[in-house]
Amino acid sequence: MKRTLSIASWFKVLFKVWFKASPLVLALVLTATAPTAKAQAQTITVAGTGSSMPLVQLLFTEYQKQAPEVSLHLVQPPLGTNGALKALRAKRVDVVIVGRPITPAELNQLGQHFDLAYTPFVMASSDGLRRGGFSLDELAKVYEGSLAFWDKGAPIRLILRGSFESDTLLLKEMSPRMAQATVAANKRPGMAGAVNDIETAKLIASTPGSLGPTTLGLLRTMGLNLKLFPINGAAPTISNLKSGRYPWHKKLSVVLPHTPDPAVAAFAKFLRSPRAQELMLQYDYIPIAQ
Repeated sequence: MKRTLSIASWFKVLFKVWFKASPLVLALVLTATAPTAKAQAQTITVAGTGSSMPLVQLLFTEYQKQAPEVSLHLVQPPLGTNGALKALRAKRVDVVIVGRPITPAELNQLGQHFDLAYTPFVMASSDGLRRGGFSLDELAKVYEGSLAFWDKGAPIRLILRGSFESDTLLLKEMSPRMAQATVAANKRPGMAGAVNDIETAKLIASTPGSLGPTTLGLLRTMGLNLKLFPINGAAPTISNLKSGRYPWHKKLSVVLPHTPDPAVAAFAKFLRSPRAQELMLQYDYIPIAQ
């Protein structure tokens, strides 16, 4: 004789089945929703001139307070302006920070771009002593090799950059004689050199008697306290740069793809915001008004 289950018994059976299956059902639900959550997260890859990398990290840390789902990947070691622009054209990076003017030929191949900020371009040393700093002619003599000692007789150890690096181009623009002297320095045997801005700053800091080019903003963002020298009687300060008394500077510009992703566009918008400009001023960068 068949037994029939009462309604109450059926409920008990269903409850047992659900109780045993519920962990599996929950796991399936979580698995189904996980891709959606993952899709909302995005990493922005930034490359460019080495002097901009610590600043970009500071700015992104502030930006992440309003966009915690976005993360940052800074390409290290820095690719430099030329390498980063090639990577942008190849769609390997999302944002490039350049430290030199963009050529007309490059403009035709790139997307949106805007100027971000500028900071004093400086000559720095770990411990060199030179009362009154250098005139442009005296600085050229250092690069030529005819001015080879600090005031107390210690040798000047010049830190060089590659011929086509942005800092070398800035040195050449300081005066016609500096342009020639910079070329001559790169031909001198046994000279110390660095491959990017960050390595240059570290090499200047660690080399006794060093003298090399860097920027005030990079030193501030790296927390390096080096000796900086007046040039033609003008100290490399933000106030002197603003007034024009100290005209030598390095400008940073932002380059984006032709059609940036929404997350990239949002970060680029933040870089032009009042909060970003306030932060840049704190680290000796003068924001360029948009």
